[in-house]
Amino acid sequence: MQDISFILINESYSKDSTGQWVPSGKPTEVSCIGLQKSVSQNEFFQADQSGIRAEGVIEMNSVEYSGEKKLSINGVPYTIYRTYEPKDKPDIIELHYGERVGNGQPIS
Repeated sequence: MQDISFILINESYSKDSTGQWVPSGKPTEVSCIGLQKSVSQNEFFQADQSGIRAEGVIEMNSVEYSGEKKLSINGVPYTIYRTYEPKDKPDIIELHYGERVGNGQPIS
């Protein structure tokens, strides 16, 4: 495990004239520091079956996390596809992140 700096991104959504949910306003960004962990082989394959290319896991202080669905590392955006709060570490949350893919290609 190693320390990693990243940005949590919180986007607001509203319905447009056709009833579709679209981003509204400017996303809010919060700089954070956590511990970078590897994705297990099992997690990698389970995520792949759901159309996600698992990239990593970040362990961070749970007080700093507010349900954001996206993060950025060195300017590269990722989707937070799962969170986990270890029972033996009540102040910690794990953010499992990756890219959504379709036919092997990233989906915006």
